[in-house]
Parts: sequence; structure tokens; C-alpha cells
Amino acid sequence: MTGADQNSFLSEEVRRYDYDRWLTVLFAPAPVRNAYLALLAYHSELARIRETVSEPMLGDIRLQWWRDALGTMEAGGAVPVHPVAEALAETLSAHDLSVADLREMIDARACDLDPLPFQTVTQLLDYAGRTGGVLQRLLYRISGGETAEGGAAAYQVGKAYALCGIIRGIPYHVAQDVLRVPKEMITAKGLTAATLFSKGNRQHFFEIARELTEIALAEQERALRLVKARPRSEKAAYRLASLTSLYLRRLTASSHDPADRKMDIGPVRKIAALALGR
Repeated sequence: MTGADQNSFLSEEVRRYDYDRWLTVLFAPAPVRNAYLALLAYHSELARIRETVSEPMLGDIRLQWWRDALGTMEAGGAVPVHPVAEALAETLSAHDLSVADLREMIDARACDLDPLPFQTVTQLLDYAGRTGGVLQRLLYRISGGETAEGGAAAYQVGKAYALCGIIRGIPYHVAQDVLRVPKEMITAKGLTAATLFSKGNRQHFFEIARELTEIALAEQERALRLVKARPRSEKAAYRLASLTSLYLRRLTASSHDPADRKMDIGPVRKIAALALGR
């Protein structure tokens, strides 16, 4: 696969499976767009493992494959023949990315293989940070960012977006027998995962969704405070925050119903949010 073919493949993969972040690539500096795509394609590969395996053991095997691939890259060995792995190896070398961070993204995804992965809100927030937060911090690094403060801002932006995405994804995940609502929030309503969506418990679910949205709003407010203190030259690494704000406004307007039609936001509105910052 030529370099041009590889980049085209990566772009299509990210556009298909991670459309919001693909849109942010359009606003990234041209010299780093291919590196953005390589990292986002890697993230997408990990995020889709649960959906592409028939049982958890196969998911564990796939996660281990990526751990082994990273080990090979770190040791300077022959990279597996895989378009995403090959692109990631090039990006890892060119931008001196943290292999530990890339491994952290793999380890966090082990939770995806559990149908009820989170017992507490703390665990949910930790997952959002280890997935979306670490990813955004690596993108900050690719953009040329070098400060701990900038990395912290990027991490918080990614964490808030990931948490918002988990809330938005509740209907989709429930249809696949996966519930990413912390068990302690369900138990507090006197319910179980099996009864949360039973007839008569609809209002309880919306109350939980409201509580989750309030948590996400607090995470987003922290992200925006950190971003406000950063120079405009780093803006590309934080642009995703505009979509988080947009989604959270829609969640509030829809009475915290993630399945409401208001949550279906078209590409033009998303592009406008990214361009205007709101």
C-alpha cells in the first residue's frame, strides 16, 4: 500500500467510525493531519473490538495483539503487516509519542468486554480519561504541544467528550446488551440493570441521565477553563470541546433523553461548531 493509499484508507476508516474526530482533522495543521489519522484509526480499532468479536476471550486476544504490536514497535522490530499498525509505527517514531499512553488505551478497553463494566462513577470517569483523555493528549503532542499544562487541558477536553459520548451512546449500547451506567447510580434508585428499562421505570432512567449529564457538564466546564488559559497556537488540540458543548446543550434541551431526535446533529451544524467554537 502506497503512502497515499494508506492515508486514504485511514481517512475513510476514521470518517466511518469516528466522524466527529474526523471532522477535527479537517481543522488540524496540514503537516500533522496524516499523523492525526493514524492515531485516530488506532483508537477506532480498539474501540470497535467489542463489536467485532463473538465472545470476550476473542476480544482479549485482539487486545493482546495490539500490545504485542506496540512492543515490537518499541523494540524497533518488524511492524505487523496491518495498515493501522504501520501508520501508527511511523507516527510513534516521528512524534516521539508515549508508548505507555498507547498501552493505557489498550488496557482501558478491556472494560468494553464486560456488559456492566462500571460499579462507580469514579470508574466511569477513569475510563473516560484513559480512553478519550489519553487520546486527546497524544493528539496535542502530535500538534507540537510540549507543556504539561497543555497536555492536561487536552486530556480534560478528551475526557469530557468521551463521557458525553458514553451518555449519548446509552441507547446504542443497551441494544447490544451493554450498560455503561455505573451500578451505584442504578442501585440508588432501588433498581438493577435488568429492571432499569422496565415499564414504569422510565422516569428513573431520565433522572440518572440527568445526573450523568450534570457530571459531564462539570467535566466540560473544567476543560473549558483549562483551554481558556492556553495560547491560540494550541487551538487545534482543543477544538473537539466545541462538539461536547453542543451535545450537552442538546441533552439538556431534550430533557436528558439520549434517544431524542434533538441528539441527531447534522454535519453542517457540527462543522459550524468546530469553526466558530460553539
